[in-house]
Amino acid sequence: MRPAGHDWRRTHAVVVAVEQYATRGEGWDLDGPANDAARMMRWLRGRGVPEDHMHLLASPLERNEGLLAEFTGVRRSTADRMHVRRVFQDELRALDVDWLWVYWAGHGIQAAHNRWSLLYPESRDGDPQGADAENLISLLRTDRLPARAAQRAVVVLDACRTTLKPGEQAHAADPDTLTNRTEANVERPLFVMRASRPGQAAKSVHGVGLFTSKLMDELEAGSRRDPAAAPDLDRVWQGIRSHFDELAERDGAGQVPTALCRNWTSDEDYAPRRLPAAAKPPAERNPARDGLALLVRAALADDGPALARVARKLGTHLAAPLPCEPAEIDAVTLVDWARTRPHGIATLIHLLAAAPCGLEPADLVSMKADGRRLAPDRWLLCAEYDTLMALLEAQPEEVAREFTEAARKEAVGTDLTATAPREVVDALEALLPDLPRLPRLLGTVERAAAAAGDGPYAEALRQWSDACARRLDAALPAVLADRRATLAEQAAAAGTADERVQIRLSAPSGPAGHRTYQVWTHGASGAESVEVRDTPVAPAAIERAVDTLLARHGRVNSTPVEFFLDARDLELDVHRWQIGSDGPFERSLGAEFPVAVRCTEHRRPQQEHLWRGRWEQVAHARTGDLHWLPGDLPTMKAAHGLVSAREDAPGVVVTAHGSAAGSAAPRTDVFTACVFGGVPVMVWCGHGEPDRAAEELKNLLTDCPLPELPARLRRLRADCDGDDTHPRGGLALLWDDPERQLPPRLDLSAP
Repeated sequence: MRPAGHDWRRTHAVVVAVEQYATRGEGWDLDGPANDAARMMRWLRGRGVPEDHMHLLASPLERNEGLLAEFTGVRRSTADRMHVRRVFQDELRALDVDWLWVYWAGHGIQAAHNRWSLLYPESRDGDPQGADAENLISLLRTDRLPARAAQRAVVVLDACRTTLKPGEQAHAADPDTLTNRTEANVERPLFVMRASRPGQAAKSVHGVGLFTSKLMDELEAGSRRDPAAAPDLDRVWQGIRSHFDELAERDGAGQVPTALCRNWTSDEDYAPRRLPAAAKPPAERNPARDGLALLVRAALADDGPALARVARKLGTHLAAPLPCEPAEIDAVTLVDWARTRPHGIATLIHLLAAAPCGLEPADLVSMKADGRRLAPDRWLLCAEYDTLMALLEAQPEEVAREFTEAARKEAVGTDLTATAPREVVDALEALLPDLPRLPRLLGTVERAAAAAGDGPYAEALRQWSDACARRLDAALPAVLADRRATLAEQAAAAGTADERVQIRLSAPSGPAGHRTYQVWTHGASGAESVEVRDTPVAPAAIERAVDTLLARHGRVNSTPVEFFLDARDLELDVHRWQIGSDGPFERSLGAEFPVAVRCTEHRRPQQEHLWRGRWEQVAHARTGDLHWLPGDLPTMKAAHGLVSAREDAPGVVVTAHGSAAGSAAPRTDVFTACVFGGVPVMVWCGHGEPDRAAEELKNLLTDCPLPELPARLRRLRADCDGDDTHPRGGLALLWDDPERQLPPRLDLSAP
């Protein structure tokens, strides 16, 4: 991977080094990026890159300022947000070079929506501010870097990707996007090297980044072999990967660098990844390996038949012969044999847990902890992995593409660059399951099965996920069944995605609460007004009319029903209206149809961008991204303040119960504040005991893609239909899509 005829004088570099942050002291100040940046620039200069072809954006510690003093000819600025944006958005556009190098060293975090944020020096406790790493990479293929500006680009990111605490994550700002433009220069070759994978730290030792140190060792070694040649980055990456594999094997865990290549040698995207360790004797002094071996010995040493059975089953999973004579099998041999396969350790622990060998619960917990250190990001059993891969790889190429697309829909907000089924499965497995939530891998398999429809392939996928769910957690089969039903409903409605029924109710009038109403249907032919009542009628008459209209125009379980209400009417439990004209008994409207309310009363033109901006996040958000409002907000203004402070949230959960008592504001005031603040998605519980209602909200909002919320809510209502006291029947939803506006109001004839 080295370009032919490379001229180092036609190379440009942007080097970013951040050591000093707005919050000073331990935990923020970072000792190392200045030294690493200096080594990178020294190497580039030694190859023949002029110093005036380098941008240095540095905020070093005072004691490290001297490390950068020798580079007097570089164009230097601080690494704050203003200068980063100036360089990447404006100054790169004037380049006329063959090769661009971008190097960034400093703190990094996995921010909201799993975006990687490279922190600016302005960051402080409780307010991490940074550049979106993936967006920065994307910028290099937009017209911010014109086609003439650089023929190819290398990006090196030496920063942590650790996650924030849940409370901090909820309030952290989104990473700074450097471009909103589409990638126009998609043919520009990119080679991206990242010091760690999501959730991991990038380590430093004695003021030197561990990743950069090995990178520079490899680059400098290549330069010694051929001083004038361009670096062979494939060889460099292989050296880095082998080094960190050896560290992981020796220490049992560690950071795992990742790389991404696009069009480097061809038009095919591919992602080099860490390979499993070869089947060779492990290092003798590995604490995790030794600890696991001791626990295996404690479980099996006194039971020869149990040891033999576990060994035989492990061999079946590994699809490998015994590593020694049967009489020589012992605990250490079992552990080392299991380590010859990426999923072997998880398989061994599973076999021990299922064997009648008297394992104590604490021992099993310790085994799983050691197993995670020995085989990070692996939780499938060997047989499970092999079965799934055989199933996927036997399918035509277009089916493999559909599986990848299903993975992107399930794992929204993650850095999923893989395309081949094996690499997609490996990447999804690395998103460790938070049981009893549905693992992303099982969710992807279910999405792929739903997209495939009926047939042997879909049935085989479902059988695989069923077996895996039963093994993982006793509660997971029910979660899986719920997701499967939701996906089936979505698949059934796929051909009628724009079908819906919209109902506008006027404010109540008179002591009996009479109202006027209008009803529209939407379908392939557009919007059609189907009924107008311009004189107020009793609520019971409206319920009967809606029942009749839905029997004629609605598709049970799939047709969305939208009620347009005034803000003070959002408490109206329209989802509990009874329907039954087309059946032998009455059912709740919200148990038969995905019912949501909408309100445009306080949507102001000058604030519409807030509404639309939040809605754009819905497609890629999960229910865990919703903002929970406390139940004791004292005023409407206080509620609006909390909503305004989280403009990054796609929606809110209102925990206030009914008309709040005491000093708390009525729930309708909270609703008004949310609508005025541009909130498009709002969830609350309409009735039931407060504690029980709060618990139902938590059950409703177990982690799932946010677009599936209306269908999930309908299923939860249906689950308790007939029990008027169950709070789940009161779960209510505001679902306000700006692109699905109510048709123009008709002129009413009555005075």
